[in-house]
Amino acid sequence: MPSTPRPRPKILIVLHQESSSPGRVGHMLIEEGFDLDLRCPPLGDALPETLDGHAGTVVFGGPMSANDEDDFVRRETDWLKVPLRENRPLLGICLGAQMLVKHLGGKVEG
Repeated sequence: MPSTPRPRPKILIVLHQESSSPGRVGHMLIEEGFDLDLRCPPLGDALPETLDGHAGTVVFGGPMSANDEDDFVRRETDWLKVPLRENRPLLGICLGAQMLVKHLGGKVEG
């Protein structure tokens, strides 16, 4: 009897523009056997309350700064407590790294 294929693990991909894509990082993750769960908070996509079912998170960049007053920037920066609390892999690229710095109490300049 053939075995049931196991579901592929998902990576949460957080983007910040309608025209954004996970690019090379996304292609590499797919090649490594992951499915991608794409979310774009500035366009109204909610971030999950838990990362159950996700193997990790990549927060990408955008034209804004972690110092901007946009509601989604504050909510997303605060949301970073989820992967940190759950001890899940987390990669912040550009804006994603700025948000992580602010969440951890650092200062973003420039």
